[in-house]
Amino acid sequence: MGARSSNTDRNGHRSQSQNRLLDGHVANFFNSNLNAGAIGPNADLLPGTDINASGGTTATYTDGLYSYKSHTFTANGGNTFVVNSGSGDIEYLLVAGGGGTGSGPMGGNREAGSGAGGMLTGTTPVSPGSYPLSLGAGGTGGQAASPTQGGNSTGFSATAYGGGGGGYNDPAPEAYGRNGGSGGGAWYTQSTGGGKGVYPGSPYVSAPRQGYDGSPGNGSPDYGGAGGGAGGAGGFGTNIGPGAVNDYRTGSNITYAAGGAANDFPSTDRTANGAVNTGNGGSGRGTGGPGIIVVRYTT
Repeated sequence: MGARSSNTDRNGHRSQSQNRLLDGHVANFFNSNLNAGAIGPNADLLPGTDINASGGTTATYTDGLYSYKSHTFTANGGNTFVVNSGSGDIEYLLVAGGGGTGSGPMGGNREAGSGAGGMLTGTTPVSPGSYPLSLGAGGTGGQAASPTQGGNSTGFSATAYGGGGGGYNDPAPEAYGRNGGSGGGAWYTQSTGGGKGVYPGSPYVSAPRQGYDGSPGNGSPDYGGAGGGAGGAGGFGTNIGPGAVNDYRTGSNITYAAGGAANDFPSTDRTANGAVNTGNGGSGRGTGGPGIIVVRYTT
């Protein structure tokens, strides 16, 4: 038996689909199949959900090939995402509260920067019902007491850990940066005392990465350590741990969870509160920024 063409059947009959190609209608073939979603970039698109939900502040937008509705929660403490009808997968962003640093009794603007709140994203299926959320507040700064860790943000069986406070006084343990979603920086005398973040193998919490370590201090010149952020570890002084971007809220990237800067001896006071609903760490004796929770789904 002689070899047959790849576009014929065992009886030698040419397929109609291949005839269309061989007849010169290549453009029509590809356009019709592309529009039908059988080939090309639209072939594997997820269908829109039929979720009808309430809670938080809502927005609708288009991101690439998808249309989304988002729900943003900015009130500290308890919140609720309610699925009124429908089901499907949602994506969520959890950012915990940033840490706050105490006021150093020794003075001299030696206080370290605080760590950012932990930042994580996830996907989970939902169906009609109420889903409790808890939004972490920022850690308190400025008080003549130990630094305060930011509050955790929780939802959908996930936890973003609050940022660690910065070191604020001699001797240890007050001089150490505290552990958190991202670690707080250390007092200037502590060359090994930066707080630890949440990441695989961390001695604080070993889990998928939420943040990075705070910086140790430096005694000559006198630099406190900056807080770690969701995008990297802290360094000395103003070299904060960078934040990380996410577009769930509006479709455009927003930066969250940056570490706080340290004060410098003897007279450089960088005290500033972390920005609201960013999870940023407090700088100097500042209070940490409250976290944020965003839920989105396709429509």
